[in-house]
Amino acid sequence: MLSSIYEFLGNWGYHHPIHPTEVHMPIGLVVGAVIFAILARLFRRERLASAASSCILLAFVWTFPTILFGFMDWQQFYGGAWMFPIKAKIALAPFLALFLFVAVLLGRKYGAASLKVISSYLLCFICVVALGYFGGEMVYIWNKTPSSEEFKKGEMAFITNCRPCHPQGGNVIDPSKPVHRSRELKTFELFDALVREPKGEMPCFSPSEIPEAEMKELYDYIVNVLDRK
Repeated sequence: MLSSIYEFLGNWGYHHPIHPTEVHMPIGLVVGAVIFAILARLFRRERLASAASSCILLAFVWTFPTILFGFMDWQQFYGGAWMFPIKAKIALAPFLALFLFVAVLLGRKYGAASLKVISSYLLCFICVVALGYFGGEMVYIWNKTPSSEEFKKGEMAFITNCRPCHPQGGNVIDPSKPVHRSRELKTFELFDALVREPKGEMPCFSPSEIPEAEMKELYDYIVNVLDRK
């Protein structure tokens, strides 16, 4: 079911995760709510307070599809791997939803220009900043590995399928079992068997996900570029 959704999007030319397209909505709305609420208090403008209340309500509503798409992307692109940034985001997401709900209730009772409400908005802001930080960790914690044009296809296969759990050839799930110098890299057959039928928490990659030709390019990239750093 999940793969079919991404396959459908891929048929229309969209091959990226969905979550990043949605996550900016609650973040931007929370930032807007904080700014409008502070301005409403400073200049005593009811319209600004109303705008702040509308922003925080929309942020609360949009949080739920954002969480849903985040979960879907985690399963599809990360194989459900329990990376630390994922754990942090899963822990923080319910708190953000709760903080937003409380902020909505307080806004209805005291008005968005109230110090209590502004404080609740700031708490939501801190939460979205923390979520954004751990989201950034997943993308930028590793440096881009340079490679020659000869291994570009293999590099792209690694970025798409492997890098989330194996940045720079490491292993974020089990640091004691990095890709570097792994015995499964001794031959393509060993590597192919590992990827097709892995052990432990590593997800398997079927030929429909990584065709055999792409698997060979991936292996060549790891052996000739990544494993020599």
